[in-house]
Amino acid sequence: MAIGAPPRLLGEILVAEGLTTADAVDRALARQRTTGELIGEALVALGAVNEDDVARALAVQQDLPYVWREELPSTVPVLKNVSAKYLRQYRICPITIEGGVLTVASADPLNTIVADDLRQATGLTIKFVVSSATGILETIDRNYDGANASALQRIVEGMDEERAPDGDEDVNHLRDMAFEAPVVRLVNLLVENAITAEASDIHIEPFEDTLRIRYRIDGILYDQEAPPRRLQAAVTSRIKIMAEMNIAERRLPQDGRIRVNLHGARVDIRVSTIPTVHGESIVMRLLQRSSVFLPLDKLGFPRTRSSASTRSSSARTGSSSSPGRRAPARPPRSTAPSTRSTRRTARSSRSRTPSSTS
Repeated sequence: MAIGAPPRLLGEILVAEGLTTADAVDRALARQRTTGELIGEALVALGAVNEDDVARALAVQQDLPYVWREELPSTVPVLKNVSAKYLRQYRICPITIEGGVLTVASADPLNTIVADDLRQATGLTIKFVVSSATGILETIDRNYDGANASALQRIVEGMDEERAPDGDEDVNHLRDMAFEAPVVRLVNLLVENAITAEASDIHIEPFEDTLRIRYRIDGILYDQEAPPRRLQAAVTSRIKIMAEMNIAERRLPQDGRIRVNLHGARVDIRVSTIPTVHGESIVMRLLQRSSVFLPLDKLGFPRTRSSASTRSSSARTGSSSSPGRRAPARPPRSTAPSTRSTRRTARSSRSRTPSSTS
């Protein structure tokens, strides 16, 4: 059986391409033994090559296509189950999804763990291309944080800087803030982003110096960009007014309900507020009417079972039952008389027997 030749070393490729010298590679190897960094990172740190040179050499070494920074698409698919933090940590970015194949640009295609993680998270076949780390990070910032961050930032920049952060405003001031156009747009943006991300909950949690916004997606809470802490009272008042709550009451828990229409879909929002040390914490449960009624195949029924249930329910006569979990069998009752019953019977027998005379 023929054994393939081992891949060429990265330093050899760079020297063969005339991008650096053998002396520079030796100095990078010496630095690598001290710092523990990759040979490409050591060469870039020494100024022997640039980031694009290393990425192109990696593409040649692994026989993968190379994508220049300018060739990366301006809009890339946003993976719901993969966070931007994970993409930045491993310097990867999804490019396209076609025919069940996810093409991913990577600055380190030698990391096999990433392919397994993406395959498990998306259920797609993973195909790698190589690109520079700087281009990948710029693409992630532009697609995962850029649009929403810029929209929220534009809203926040147009708002008044002088707002009391501790919620000590009177009711009239709170009501006035809640109806200001920037506050209305800010709350609408938070709700719209949550619905677009298919989140089930929105958590708004005030802390001493920050305001935390989190979306629950598939059971996991993800941090989102949040407005400044000084806007906590305005955001809370706006949500409470939308949910028909008492904005003057800030020391007792309250519950309310909001109905919104987004892109023709009706969404019911259940709102709960709980007083905390730093203000009122809000949880908004999103319920989309379109996702309430699910077909049998979406409920996990096997194909044969769902077909049988459909035929049974559509029959003109007869009935179908859906039993629940079978109750555990009770232990058999003992037929032997208890000790107490035996003693009671013995005493009654002695009382009915006439006593003998001596």
